[in-house]
Amino acid sequence: MIEVRNLHKSFGDLEVLKGIELSLDKGKVLVIIGPSGSGKSTLLRCFNLLEMPDEGQLKIGELALNFDKGRRPGTREVLALRKRTGMVFQSYNLFPHMTALENVMEAQVTVQKKSKEAARSRALELLDKVGLADKAGNYPHQLSGGQQQRVGIARAMAADPEVLLFDEPTSALDPELVGEVLKVMKRLASEGMTMVVVTHEMKFAADVADQIIMVDQGVIIEQGSPAEVLQHPNHPRAAAFLNILTQREI
Repeated sequence: MIEVRNLHKSFGDLEVLKGIELSLDKGKVLVIIGPSGSGKSTLLRCFNLLEMPDEGQLKIGELALNFDKGRRPGTREVLALRKRTGMVFQSYNLFPHMTALENVMEAQVTVQKKSKEAARSRALELLDKVGLADKAGNYPHQLSGGQQQRVGIARAMAADPEVLLFDEPTSALDPELVGEVLKVMKRLASEGMTMVVVTHEMKFAADVADQIIMVDQGVIIEQGSPAEVLQHPNHPRAAAFLNILTQREI
């Protein structure tokens, strides 16, 4: 489903990703952890080319793209890959002048060229899936942060992506609202949705992830099952980082 080979990304003279290698099977959940500035969000954004890799190969489904210094994929290739992914941002990014229903309909109408009737039907189905059927007519300012994030998940799903990407989806939420978003994500995982999640929610990672990687200074220093990475880390840097997270949760 997802294969990453020798992926590099720099910003000016700063090399943020240094030859990342990973793979993820269809229907599995990959959780990416690591300290701030480690490169984990940059890696996630490379999966839908919000950040363009400088070197390496990225494959999602049957589409494989190669990156070389001085060459980037064409617009058609970029759009083809983005159609395979849905992105959920930490800051919701909903259109404030549109209702929840209209936010979920928008890309279906403007990008997928669906009729408004078909887009409305699909949007209502997805809002029901994330537990917000009764909030379809509400504007973002009338919704809690957790509700806005669930609208964001519904919007990401509206394009029927092969992979859902989550960039710290609960980091902007008050603690009491985190659970409602994680509950939706757990349900999607149980239904076989392929997901890549950047998060500091270790309980979620332990419960839902099939594979966890820890990124530090642009390289993967730990990779394996939740039990392997969270309970028996091999790298001293990983052990120290996880100990800090554990202390915060106590």
